Amino acid sequence: MDIINFFRSLTTEQLFVAAAGLLLIAAGFFVLRNTRRAANARLRRKVRRGGFISGTDFEKNWIISGGEKPVGYKYADFPGCYVIMIFSSPVRGKRFYNYENIYIGQSVNVCQRVHNHFNGKGKGDIYADIKYGKYAYVRIVPVKAKRLNDMETALIEAFSATDS
Repeated sequence: MDIINFFRSLTTEQLFVAAAGLLLIAAGFFVLRNTRRAANARLRRKVRRGGFISGTDFEKNWIISGGEKPVGYKYADFPGCYVIMIFSSPVRGKRFYNYENIYIGQSVNVCQRVHNHFNGKGKGDIYADIKYGKYAYVRIVPVKAKRLNDMETALIEAFSATDS
């Protein structure tokens, strides 16, 4: 039986129930899609609002001497995720939108991981971009160790960073 004859064989009541079911399924997908889209937009805003630091400034503050003991990102390590955006020119006025590339990752020692990326001991693409004159900016998002995978997945989805 082909599809047309199948639908001809249905009663009006059966057609109505089938149509109502399809509408409910479509509405569910629409709500789910818009809910995910809104959640992604909120996460992007939260990350951007939290403030990025340039790769250069991050490295300048890796170890800060002065005082009884040194301080800096090296000594403030914690679990978290990072968002590294690469631009062809310096970002003006906190406009972290038109990036050339984005890298998202996680680590239980997130500052050390970002430092490694900036110094050629992590993702080679990041180091190459910096080496050849691109501008890197990083946002570190502190996360409990048991939630690292969830946050990294959410960030990748929010920024459409499937190549990270």
